[in-house]
Parts: sequence; structure tokens; C-alpha cells
Amino acid sequence: MSEHEIHKDALRDRKLPCEVTFEVDEKVFRGTSMHFNEKGMLVLCKHPPSLNARGKIALRFPGFRHAIEMSGEVVWTNMYGPGDSFSPKGMAIKFINIEKDQERLLTGLAEQYETVSSIYSCYYT
Repeated sequence: MSEHEIHKDALRDRKLPCEVTFEVDEKVFRGTSMHFNEKGMLVLCKHPPSLNARGKIALRFPGFRHAIEMSGEVVWTNMYGPGDSFSPKGMAIKFINIEKDQERLLTGLAEQYETVSSIYSCYYT
């Protein structure tokens, strides 16, 4: 197998990020996430809302027909810094009053995305 074929296989097996929309007082913030569990998530975005902002969150996973919707609160934010793996630009959202079905679904998805023991979980759990 050539190096090009190996690279194509790796891309096909790689998960696409979840698209995240967070609405706070009619203001909409958009980002993506690859780091989450049933309690919360790290959302990469350039312009996050302020700390402690509460709102409605919609998660659109690749291949899903409908978004997963719930409430959340911003528990960490960073719009400065380099935006690298040590200091990501974005926000961490803790889910509020998540339904049991949603919790089970996110637990299963976190296993598929291999984010169960993510180093970023300290931001949102």
C-alpha cells in the first residue's frame, strides 16, 4: 500500500467535527467540537460569549438528520491566546438538565470520537 493510499484511509476513518450553534439572548455563536461527553463540550470558535452565559445549544453531528438540542452554560472561555492545542480559542459549555436519552446518545458518540478521556474534559466537567 502506498503512502497516498494510507493517507486516504486515515482521512476516511477520521471523524468530522460536530457543528455547534449556541444562542444567548438572540445572539448566535457558531463553532465546532471534537471534544465532548455527556456533561459538556469544548467548542472551538473565534468569538465566544461571555463566561456564565446561558442559552440554547444545537449539536449537528455528521450523518444525523436532526440536531441535538439542549440548554447549556459557558463555564470556560478563551478568545485570546494562540489558539493551539494548549490554549484553544473558544468556550467550554456544561449541559444543563440534559435528558437521559441525550445523555446516552452523547456517551456513545464520545466513545466513537474517542473523547472519553480527552485532555480537554477538564474544561467542561
